[in-house]
Amino acid sequence: MNGSKILRILIAAVFAIVVVAVLLRMAGPNAVDQTGIGDSMVNLSDSAQKINAVEMQNGTESIRAERGENGWSISSREGFPAKPETIQEVVRGLISLKKSQRMTAKPDRHSELAVAWPDEKKESRRILVFAEDSSQPVVDLIVGRAVQAPAGVYVRNNGDNQSWRCIGTLGAGGDIGSASSMSSWLFGPVADFSADELQQVDFDGLKMTRKEGQWSVDQPAIVLQDSTATTQEANPRQDAMKGTLPYLLSGFQPEDVRREKPEDLTNPNQLSVILRIDAEHTVDARLWKEGDAIWVRLAPGDCTGEANEKLTKAAEQWAGWIFKMPSWRTGYLNPLFEPANATLTPPATSQPDGSATSPSSAIPSSAK
Repeated sequence: MNGSKILRILIAAVFAIVVVAVLLRMAGPNAVDQTGIGDSMVNLSDSAQKINAVEMQNGTESIRAERGENGWSISSREGFPAKPETIQEVVRGLISLKKSQRMTAKPDRHSELAVAWPDEKKESRRILVFAEDSSQPVVDLIVGRAVQAPAGVYVRNNGDNQSWRCIGTLGAGGDIGSASSMSSWLFGPVADFSADELQQVDFDGLKMTRKEGQWSVDQPAIVLQDSTATTQEANPRQDAMKGTLPYLLSGFQPEDVRREKPEDLTNPNQLSVILRIDAEHTVDARLWKEGDAIWVRLAPGDCTGEANEKLTKAAEQWAGWIFKMPSWRTGYLNPLFEPANATLTPPATSQPDGSATSPSSAIPSSAK
């Protein structure tokens, strides 16, 4: 056997070894096959037009949307209308998830990726999707921690220990762990009257009017500290009035909702706020605290003359419902619940990162 023939045999042997190594590598722990998550996504894509319920769970929280004859509603919130864009965002996000890497299949390590279930830390989310003519979910997925570059998330099928890194995102509606995302499932805003659309605000015996774009208290200021207080001293209650009440109905997206109860109408600690849109139309807002949360009931007030189309449409959404104020607004509203003669400390709160509306932008320069 000459040298060249031996060389060719050696080269062929080395090539075969390399091919085998590659195949073994592909079959190893990081291989991406077409099973598991991929099958669920294919099934969901085929069933997209028949989807009639989407549910998301996070710790003790859950939210479920169902499709009926009148569109989507939140069955876990007594049938309050759902925001269909959010449902579509979650479903499309699920369909677009692509597996990129096989991760751990050991249950005791699931918490490292936030795909453990049940999860007392509230880091994991369970997403269930139901379709017509099926009592079992077409998708039952545990969604874990987000990953970067490229954007993705850790997931596993509920009941299957194998976890995966997937490329894709579920959008804001897929993160039930935050209050802002919970509110993104609720239809809204339920009111959108800017401060420039109001003429007057009545609260606790005081009247505020808008003159040349600025809000001012018409009556003399109530002394909040002691008899020696001067007009130059801070008046947090009036600052809170000017900085919050004219903007109460501006792009109001509730953080949560519930059905109105008889005791809500007679709550002894509620605050009454009358917002005058024009000479013929007002809004009656009643606010009260439950723990750290502030809830509000909205209804048309004294309305005469021709109907205000915008108010009529909003009132249809308010009827029979109580709304939870966004948590970022709570700190600014808290001084209104203090006695008029109490020494107050201005709220030291900040809006959560990523929120679309900044509290400071809602407060006119004269009220800061």
